[in-house]
Amino acid sequence: MPPRPKSICRKAACGALVDAPGYCQKHAKQSSGWERSNGGKSSSERGYDYAWQRRRERILSRDAGLCQIKGPACRFIAGEVDHKVNKAAARALGWTDEQIEADSNLQAACGACHKAKTRTERTGRV
Repeated sequence: MPPRPKSICRKAACGALVDAPGYCQKHAKQSSGWERSNGGKSSSERGYDYAWQRRRERILSRDAGLCQIKGPACRFIAGEVDHKVNKAAARALGWTDEQIEADSNLQAACGACHKAKTRTERTGRV
């Protein structure tokens, strides 16, 4: 029986040849469908510990559970808390951790608005 022809890696524009349909070794992590963006750290290791959970509850209560961003896809009911000035930008401005986590820099947000705002902050486009 003749050998099976090689396939092209499924990663767009990769072009590497592989023995079986799928991904090359460079893109093998994508075979699971998603890649963790948090480096495998738990929420408390990333700074979202018990104190953050209490602060989150306080902010949601302060904003009456309503989204404060009010973007075009807003769902109005907030279930998340957003940093008005994101952590990376605040650190670049020389803010302390206390300033970053201050109630005045936090707002209630619905998932759709929070995701859109974060995407805009990371990529610079909506």
